[in-house]
This record gives sequence, C-alpha cells and structure tokens, in this order.
Amino acid sequence: MATTTLPTPVRNFRINTRFTKGAFDDVNQLTLDVEDALENHLVFTKPPVLLTDLETQRLSYQATNTESRKGGVDRTRANAAAKQVLTDSLMQIALYCQGLGRHDLNLLLSSGFEVNSTNRTSGPLDTPSIKDILNNVSGQLTVRGIGVLNGRMYKVRSSTDGGKTWTEWPLFNGARLMVLSPTVPGTTYMAEVCAMGGTTLQSPWSNPVSMMAM
Repeated sequence: MATTTLPTPVRNFRINTRFTKGAFDDVNQLTLDVEDALENHLVFTKPPVLLTDLETQRLSYQATNTESRKGGVDRTRANAAAKQVLTDSLMQIALYCQGLGRHDLNLLLSSGFEVNSTNRTSGPLDTPSIKDILNNVSGQLTVRGIGVLNGRMYKVRSSTDGGKTWTEWPLFNGARLMVLSPTVPGTTYMAEVCAMGGTTLQSPWSNPVSMMAM
C-alpha cells in the first residue's frame, strides 16, 4: 500500500507590534533600530514610510517628550499625538516587512523589529544575545539585547566579581532596551540575558558583556 508523504508545514512569523503601547525609551530605540536596519537593505527596499520622514517623526517625538516632562495638558497631548504619528509609521513599515518576510525568520529579524511565530508547537527557546551596553547615564547601565522567537519576557543578571556571584534584575518586557539601575559609578558590571518561556521555561544565558558604570 502506497504511503502518503505530508508536505512540511510552512512556518509563518509575525512582527511583534507591542511597540504601539511601549514607553518612550522603547519606541525611540525601536525606531533607531529600524532606521539602522533598513538603511540600504537588500530586500526591504521600498518601505511605505521614507526613513527620512521616520527620523523626523522620531525627533519630533523626542522633543515633545522632553516638553511633556514640564507638565501641562497641552504638552501631554502634543506628546501623545507625536507618539501616535510615529507608531503609525512603524506599524506601516512592520506590515510591509512582514508581507515580504513572513516565511523567513532571519529576513524578518533583519528589519529591526522583534518577531513572534504563529506556529503553536512549543519548544525550547533559542539563546538571546547582548548587542552592547550603554553607560551614558550616571547610575545606570542600558543593556541592548537581541531577542529570540517567542521570548515573552527577558531576565538580566549581572556580576561585579567576574562571574563568581550574580545579581538578577526584575523581568523586562523586551530585550531591546533593559535598564539596570541603580549602579555604582566606577564599578565594572558583567551582564548576561536569558529569555523566559518555551518548554524549558527559560533559555540558556547569553554571552557575557562587561561595561563600567559611570
């Protein structure tokens, strides 16, 4: 009796659009990542929003956010309006990239956005990585990570004694921008990140990256 070979299911991937409800730092950093990723991209050559316009909207959002910290209803409304304009543009670009790369995880990740899978089959998570650590604000370090497929939350641990002992920080919603505060100026922190979820509940820890706090 002849056997029937079922075709391998085509995997679909979806850009994570939680950025529409993100805080200022998250939206601002995502925009920078997308601008950098799509500059001279070989596949995503015609985004629906020009990168120059996206940059202008990001700078406007930065300006209104600074003003909103002074208080006042008008400043708050202006900041909310600028954020809406920027996240609307990011959404248009995300849908464009998803349309072209929904079956290719590596291609979709190259857009600068975080990605989820529509495949309901659960498995162990891949290992996230740390792109770099910023120390441009006194008393804090900003870990810029690269997330993994289906990573829901991310955990950072740091060591000031070369990895002999570790301190775990509160969970973060994304890997792109994880702020460690307070930190001790003049102290070198070695940091690692892992993703939470999957069948093992937690991914392996990433590569360690060190930075001295200011």
